[in-house]
Amino acid sequence: MVVDINTVQEGLNALATSGDVFYLVVMGVLVFLMQLGFAMLEGGQVRKKNVNNVMMKNYSDWIIGCLSWLFVGSVLATSIVPADFISWWGKIFMTSWDSINIDLANWFFGLVFAATAATIVSGGVAERIKFSAYVLIAVLIVAFVYPFFVYLGPWGSGMIGWADYAGSLIVHGLGGFLALGAIMALGPRIGRFVNGQAIPLLGHNIPMAVFGSFALAIGWYGFNVGSSLALGDISGLVVATTTLAMAGGGLGGMLASKNDVLFTANGIVAGLVAICAGTDIVSPIAALIIGLLAGIQVPIVYKLIEKAKLDDVCGVVPVHGTAGILGALLAGIFGMEALGGAGGVSFVDQAIACIFTMVYGTGLGFGIAKLAGLLTGGLRVKEEEEKLGLDLAEHKLPAYPEE
Repeated sequence: MVVDINTVQEGLNALATSGDVFYLVVMGVLVFLMQLGFAMLEGGQVRKKNVNNVMMKNYSDWIIGCLSWLFVGSVLATSIVPADFISWWGKIFMTSWDSINIDLANWFFGLVFAATAATIVSGGVAERIKFSAYVLIAVLIVAFVYPFFVYLGPWGSGMIGWADYAGSLIVHGLGGFLALGAIMALGPRIGRFVNGQAIPLLGHNIPMAVFGSFALAIGWYGFNVGSSLALGDISGLVVATTTLAMAGGGLGGMLASKNDVLFTANGIVAGLVAICAGTDIVSPIAALIIGLLAGIQVPIVYKLIEKAKLDDVCGVVPVHGTAGILGALLAGIFGMEALGGAGGVSFVDQAIACIFTMVYGTGLGFGIAKLAGLLTGGLRVKEEEEKLGLDLAEHKLPAYPEE
């Protein structure tokens, strides 16, 4: 019997591509689960009069994010050539795609990352931002701010190079510092600071927040492991370092806060944020240390933000911003071969990237928030609406109608 080698090779190639499509879809769905995690984590940390508003912002991040990423963001992340945009716009009206739709699977996987970057901002500006202004901010982030940052960095053109396997800086650091800029533009909630003193405005449901933290942790396996982008490149090291950084982050948050439940939950997330950069190049023990340090810094940085009279409702600056910075820097240390890492990483490059992320994120976060306020007739709701609660003021529906 004569075997057509070319046909066999084509069949194997098709099978490998199909496997990669399936892999990207499953990993992307896990990352999509993080939208639920963010909704619950943020929803538990706000007062009951603002819960529906948080849920609507998380929905809008996804709904608006899909459109923004489809028409602009996904192309801008890889190219600034006008012809590439025109080519893509032509293709999305067609059903005939090469490579068994691997391009569309990659589009979906990129989308869930882009939506995450926007969602991070939601938790920082909760309870006083106008919904229409927030939606516009989300559009600008997913369509322009995030993809251009991707384009400049190692996932795009590589004009600014650093090690960031799953996005400690590209997704989380950027999201955290975009939130910081927006928080600065927005101002604190009514009653948050009185006569120079910080007044706690406690969230309404800590178990809800803890549930959200667990959902995020589950989704993070898609975030980190899926960043291989191909089934054949899947890494057991990434699974291990992700898991140990998660444990280290929870332990760090628990110890630094003296057993505070919410800081422990956020510490788990911070550990996961920090390990994204070096998850493929650091040892399991190094991952545990990275997570531990990321968890420890959460309550410390939260207090510093509070002392600066900045109202970060859900602690997104320490959980995503500074945890991302810390993780990127530590990837430059523990990624070195002398410390058991895989090598190929420069601490100087990591430090430069951290500075760039902080400046780019904070500056544009402040700028797009001010622009959104200008275009929507004000960045924040009226004082009486804030006191009433955004569920009724913006959405005409309380989260707990029996009360």
